[in-house]
This record gives sequence, C-alpha cells and structure tokens, in this order.
Amino acid sequence: MVWIGLVLLAAGSVTALVSDAPVVWIGAGAMAAGAVLVIAGLVRLRQGRARAALGGGADVPYRTGKGKIAAMIAAVVYIISPIDLIPDVFLPVGIVDDATAFTWLLVAAAQEYTRRSRRVVPRS
Repeated sequence: MVWIGLVLLAAGSVTALVSDAPVVWIGAGAMAAGAVLVIAGLVRLRQGRARAALGGGADVPYRTGKGKIAAMIAAVVYIISPIDLIPDVFLPVGIVDDATAFTWLLVAAAQEYTRRSRRVVPRS
C-alpha cells in the first residue's frame, strides 16, 4: 500500500508540475490519493507484526517507532503542501526540497520493510 501511494505521489507531483490547467487537477488528485495510501500504510506498518520466525512458527512482534511514523507522515504532508521552506517558483531549488523529502521517505519506508521482513532465529 505504501509503495503504490509513493508511486502515485511522485506521478502526481510530476504531472502537476509540468502540465496545463486541466491536467493539473489530475496530478493533484493523484497526489492526494497517494498521500492517503501512504499515511494509511504507515499506520498499518505501526500496528503490524513481522513474518513468522524460522522453526518456531510464532509471530515476532515488530513495530515501527511512533517518532519515525510521525516523521514519515510529516514528510508526506510537506510534499503535498503548497507551503514550503523554499517556494517552488524558485526553480530548480524550490523543487529540490520536495525531492529531498520524497527521497528520505522512500529510504525510510525501504528500511522499515527490510527490518520487518527479516527472519529471527529463536535462541535455544
């Protein structure tokens, strides 16, 4: 869910940036849908459990920290927000701050999915 949301967020950003007036609304809609999917996926990530441990079959609890989830949601809000530290009219620097937030969000999501999918071998 998070990955589909990130793709929609990126595609909507590009579409809204380089398109004419009617198509901008499609990009804005894609960004909004992507943001909803990312935030819903992040909340689900917080509540989930890791894969079953090798040999034991029991679930190993893994939860992403509240601070990291909050930072990831803040990055999504910053990306879709029209208010930026550097306004987008100052090309290309205005777009770089959004791209940086998006890149951090991709890396953070990848880290969490990697941690979540590790298999833990129980101690004997």
